[in-house]
Amino acid sequence: MSVVFAITFALLAVAGLLVIVRLLRGRTTLDRIVAVDVFVTLIVASACVGMGYLQDASNIALLLAFALLAFIGSVSAARLVERKEPYR
Repeated sequence: MSVVFAITFALLAVAGLLVIVRLLRGRTTLDRIVAVDVFVTLIVASACVGMGYLQDASNIALLLAFALLAFIGSVSAARLVERKEPYR
């Protein structure tokens, strides 16, 4: 079973690197906002996989609050950018 966790962590790490590349090379502000949101989602997913590997679910409430704050921040930033940037 630890092979599954290792493969999962490796895939999440590759996804994180690709998201960081998108964050740095994003053409618009909305691209960067989405990249940050996906990066936070990957962090939460990695923490959940780590909790599954350790069989310790003591941080679920903290992860839920972190994911909710990241989602609210992304939606708020997207709404602000939508008002400032014209449509392409």
